[in-house]
Amino acid sequence: MSTTTSPIPVLRGRAGTTLQAQDDVLVLSRRRKEKRIPLQAVHRVGAEGRALAVELTAPAGTTPVTYRVRGVSEVAATAFADAVTALLPEERAADGTALVTDSAPAGSDDDWYTRAFRLTAWGTGLVAVGVAVPLGIVESVSRAVAFLVFTPIAVGIAAFGVAALSMQYREWTYPRYGITVEAVRRGPRDYAYTDLHGVVRGAYISGSAPTIKVAYHPRNPADPVHAKSWIAKAAGTLVFLAIIAVGLAFLALTISMAIDGFQRT
Repeated sequence: MSTTTSPIPVLRGRAGTTLQAQDDVLVLSRRRKEKRIPLQAVHRVGAEGRALAVELTAPAGTTPVTYRVRGVSEVAATAFADAVTALLPEERAADGTALVTDSAPAGSDDDWYTRAFRLTAWGTGLVAVGVAVPLGIVESVSRAVAFLVFTPIAVGIAAFGVAALSMQYREWTYPRYGITVEAVRRGPRDYAYTDLHGVVRGAYISGSAPTIKVAYHPRNPADPVHAKSWIAKAAGTLVFLAIIAVGLAFLALTISMAIDGFQRT
């Protein structure tokens, strides 16, 4: 299968920020929001070390709006700036901000993971403190401190296993029920593929092969997974199930320690 990809790299910055060129638009994606910047609204694109600046056109006498993506590869930033600069049209808008649009990016698991992580962290912390305080009063401070320290660790181990297992679920289901395409390597942990709508997208996947297979759900083509062999998927699933078992066993131990402490009173 032949895949047509864009020569312009996808920039990946801090906090999950990405910047990519799609036809005549620059797409700046951050968590929960996405800006689409037409090239007609861009005055200049410049690499600034490990950052890239997109400066919009602005009326004379006003300060232009500049978007920056920090924490990117210097090589990728330079290549991106040179490629996009060559695409800038001669005739551009007088006020670029009027052409920039905001939208919610295609749904991904990232926001769900963030909410689940915060809920789990707060819940674990409240329960650990709520049990440790009376345990320290009625039994011993050392047992209370041990419960307060080891409970979040046990929950964290189990939660990591659950989160990783959800990724495994996608790796099992997307190749079977989704769409599988070929992705071409553009750099370290950077592959590109073209979805069914002709949009070139980036895949943040480790590997050194020049091409790999990636799969995505039709409703969310921007969230691909590496289409691995069933042996690799089975091995990963067993590993993460073992991690969950370790976390739950550790959690059971801390709970039994607390119960034993209260029963001693």
